[in-house]
Amino acid sequence: MSVLVGALQQIGVLNVLFTLVSLFALRLMYKLLVPPKVNDGGVPHISALKTLYWTFKPNPSRLDLCQQVDRPALDKTGLVRTWLWGRWMYKTNNAEYARQLFLKTSVYQKIEMHNLIPHVFRAVAAGGNLMTENGEHFKAHRTIVSPSFRRAWPASTFRSHLSKLESLIRLSSSSIDVLSVCRRATLDILGHIIMGIDFGALDYKDSELLEICWDVVDAGIEPLYLVFPILDKYPVGKRANSFANLEKFHRFIESAIAVKRKELAEYGTLSDDERNNADLLSLMIEAHEHTKKHGAYDEKGKLLPSMTSEELRNNTIIFFVAGHDATAYSLSHLIMELALNPHVQHHARQRVISVLGDSPDAFPTDEQLAELADLDMIVKESLRKNSVVSDVRRVLSEPVTLGPYTLPKGSWVMVDLWAMQHNPEYFPDPDKFIPERFAEPSSRSSADADADADAQSHPRVPFSWAPFSEGSRKCIGHKFALLTQRIMLALL
Repeated sequence: MSVLVGALQQIGVLNVLFTLVSLFALRLMYKLLVPPKVNDGGVPHISALKTLYWTFKPNPSRLDLCQQVDRPALDKTGLVRTWLWGRWMYKTNNAEYARQLFLKTSVYQKIEMHNLIPHVFRAVAAGGNLMTENGEHFKAHRTIVSPSFRRAWPASTFRSHLSKLESLIRLSSSSIDVLSVCRRATLDILGHIIMGIDFGALDYKDSELLEICWDVVDAGIEPLYLVFPILDKYPVGKRANSFANLEKFHRFIESAIAVKRKELAEYGTLSDDERNNADLLSLMIEAHEHTKKHGAYDEKGKLLPSMTSEELRNNTIIFFVAGHDATAYSLSHLIMELALNPHVQHHARQRVISVLGDSPDAFPTDEQLAELADLDMIVKESLRKNSVVSDVRRVLSEPVTLGPYTLPKGSWVMVDLWAMQHNPEYFPDPDKFIPERFAEPSSRSSADADADADAQSHPRVPFSWAPFSEGSRKCIGHKFALLTQRIMLALL
C-alpha cells in the first residue's frame, strides 16, 4: 500500500510539474506572438501566425510569402508591421522609406545577431564582421577590407571556371541541375579569388572539404532555425553534425590564413604588380599587419579599434559563404529567365556575336566586355525579379517618422526587396521580364521617353532597385557579382 501511495504521489508531482511547464510555455508563446499596444499612427498589422503558416508550408517560397501575405498590404500603405518573437518588425516597399534606412546608418543600425543571440549557427560561423558591426567597429573592418575590393578584376580571372561551367551546360546530353553546377562554379571562383585555392568542385572531385563547405553554407539558411533560433542552443542529430563541420571549416580558414601570413612574412611587401594579382586574403592580411603596426583612423583622425585575428577569419568566411550562394543563385536565375524569354535570349546572343564572333571557344576580353555593357540590362532585370536577398533589415536606435507613422525605438525595420522591386508604382507589369527598364535614357525610343515622363513609373526612382542594398552598407562585392554575370551571359 505504501508503495502505491508513493507512486501516486510521484505521479501527482509530475502532473504538477507538467502543468507548470505547460503554463510557462503558453505564457512565453503568448508574449512572443501576441502583440502589445503600440502608438505608431496605425500601421497595418499582419498576424505572425499568418507569416509562420506560409514560412512552413511544404516547399516554402519567399515569393509565395511576399505575394500572398506582404504585397497586398504593402501595395496599399507602403508599410506593415508584425509582432514576432517579442519585438515589433516593420516591413516597407516604399523607396523613400528605404532611402532613409540605407543612408541614416546611425539611426537604422545593423542588427548585431552575434551579440544578440551568439549561439545561433550564423553567429558562431562568422561572428563580428564587416556585414554585422556598427560604428567604430564597422569602420575598422572597412579600413582593412575595402582596399582589397577596389581593384579591377580582369576578365581572364574568370576564364577557366566560367568557360568550364558554360561547357558543362552546353555539352550536357541530358537534363542538368543548373543550380548545382552554378554552386560548384562559384565555389571554385571564390576559392581562387579569395584564398588562391582551387576546390576542384567543377571537376566533381567530391571530398570531405567540399561536403563541409556545402553543409556550412546550407546550415546557415535552414528556415526552421532562422525562425526558432533557440534550437541552435541545443543542436542534435544533423544540426550537431553541422556545428562539427563548422569547427572543421574554421580550422581550414585559419590554416589558410597562417599559410598566407607566412608567405607574406617571407617575401615582404607586395609590389604593385603582385598586389594587382593577389588573392583577397593576402591583401587583407597585408592591410591587417599594417594597421597592427601603424593603427587605423577614421575620417576625423580618431584611432579605430584593431581588428582581431578571429575577425579577419570571420570576414574571410562571410565573403566566401555569402558571395558563393548569392552569385550561384543569381547565375541560375539569369539562366532561367533566358530560357523562359527566348526573344531576350535571341537578342542577347546576336549582340554578343556582333562583338565576340560565333566561335564556341570565344571568351571576352576586358575591352569587349566594356562594349557589352548593355547586357547589364538583362542582369539587372533578373536581379529585380529574383532578388537573392529577400530583405535588408535594421534596428532603430531612436524613434523615427515615416510618412504619417512613428516607429518606436528598438523596432526592427525591413526593406522588403521582393515587394519593392515588384511594386507596380516603380516597375509597371512587375511580373514580366522587361530588361529595357534599365536602358540608358539616351538609348530609349521617344515613346519610351514619353512613357517615363512620370518619374514614379521609371525604374530609376532612387533606391527602388536595391538587390545589393545601398549607401555605405552596400554589398562590398556587388561589382564582382555583376561582372561574373555579364561574363556568363556573354558565354551563354
